Amino acid sequence: MEEGQDQMPTQLSCSSRRISSVICNVPLAKALGHSINKALSCSHVSAAKGDDVWSIFNNSLNAAIRDIEEDPKGDLFKRFIRYGSHHPDDPKSMTSDGRTVLSDPECGEVVEFIHSHMINRFKGELAELLALEPCITLLGQLCENKVLSRKTQFVWGDKIKEQCVPETRNKERWDKGADGLFLDKETSRINIYGIVEVKSMNLGAKKILKQIEHHIARLKYGIWLAGKSYSPEAVMCNPEKVARIIVRPSTWKVDREWKWGKGDHGGRKMIFPEPTDPPVDTQIKPLNGNIWEITLAWSGEALEQAAYEMTYGYMADVGKHVFVKGNMPKGWEDLTPEEAGYNAIKMNLYYLPLRSLTARQDRLAIKLYNIYSFGYPLAVDHKEMLWPEDLDKM
Repeated sequence: MEEGQDQMPTQLSCSSRRISSVICNVPLAKALGHSINKALSCSHVSAAKGDDVWSIFNNSLNAAIRDIEEDPKGDLFKRFIRYGSHHPDDPKSMTSDGRTVLSDPECGEVVEFIHSHMINRFKGELAELLALEPCITLLGQLCENKVLSRKTQFVWGDKIKEQCVPETRNKERWDKGADGLFLDKETSRINIYGIVEVKSMNLGAKKILKQIEHHIARLKYGIWLAGKSYSPEAVMCNPEKVARIIVRPSTWKVDREWKWGKGDHGGRKMIFPEPTDPPVDTQIKPLNGNIWEITLAWSGEALEQAAYEMTYGYMADVGKHVFVKGNMPKGWEDLTPEEAGYNAIKMNLYYLPLRSLTARQDRLAIKLYNIYSFGYPLAVDHKEMLWPEDLDKM
C-alpha cells in the first residue's frame, strides 16, 4: 500500500488551531488533526471530501449541521431560540400557533432534539474522525500478517450508503451505511473484507455487533460507494469471514476541578483547568474469531464536552439568523446577534423544568441548562438545577 503526502507540520498545526477554536480543546484538536492527516497520507484510504485537515473537519462539521437543519425539528429549535416557552405561571399549553411560543409538548421535543440529536450528532462526527487513524493501523496489521491483500482499501464515512428498503432498490433510494469498509474493487465486483462501526458512547459490544450484522444483511441489496451504485450481484461479502471492527471511546472522566478567578469590572469568573492529553492510549485488540475492538484514547465524556461546545457555537450561528441588530428583545439591545443566541438558549432552558414535561425531558432540560450556564465539568454530575449561590457551597 503506497503512502500519500502528509500535510506539512505548519499546515497541520494551523488546522489544529482552527479545530480547537470550534471544540475548545487543544489536545483533542491535535488528535483529530493527526488522525485526519493519517488518512490524507494513505493512498488506499478514501475518506470524506477535502484536500487538507481543516477542510475534512469542516466538511464533517457542516454535514452534521446540515443534518440538524434538514431535520423537521430544526425549525422548532429555531423557534425555541427566538420565542421560547410559556412562562412558569402560565397554564399548561398543549398546542401552539406553529409560529411563535412553543407548546409544552413542543418544548419536550426540542429538549430531546438538542440532547439526543444535536449533541450526539457532533459527538459521532468527532468519534468517527478519531477512529480513522487506528482503523488504518489495523488494516496495515492485517495486510502485514497476510490476512488481507495489500490491495485492500479503506472507504469511510458518507461515501458508503446501503439500501434501506429492498423493494425500492430500483429507485436507488439509499440510506447511511457502515461507518467504514475494508474492501477491494475488481473490474465488475467489490469484495468486502471488513465492516467498521463507530460509537461515541460506551455501548456494549453485543449491541454494536448487532448493528454490524444489520449492515451485512443489507449488503445483499447492493451498495453505493463514492457516487456509484453496485448491484447485489456485484457485492461479495462472506458473513463467515468478514472482519467486524467495533470502535468505542474510553471511560475516563474529565477533570471536575475549578476555581474562582478575577473577572471583568471587579467581578469574578469560574476558571477550569485546560484540557490535557488522555491518560490512556488507543488500544486495538482482537476479540473472538474475526471481531476486533478499538478503544479510543479519548473518552465519551471528553467527546461530549467538545460536542456541547460545538452546539453552543451553532446556537450563536443560529442567533445571527434569528436576531437582527436593531430589532433585539427588550434589554438585549447592546448584545450582538451571536450573544443573543447564547443568552436565549440559557434563558429558555431555565423555564423548561417549570413547564409540563415528562420526567426524562425534565431531567435533560436541567442537564442542558446546567452545562450551558456553568460549564460541563461542574454541571455534568448535578441532577438538580444549579443556582449561582450553589457555587459558593462547592
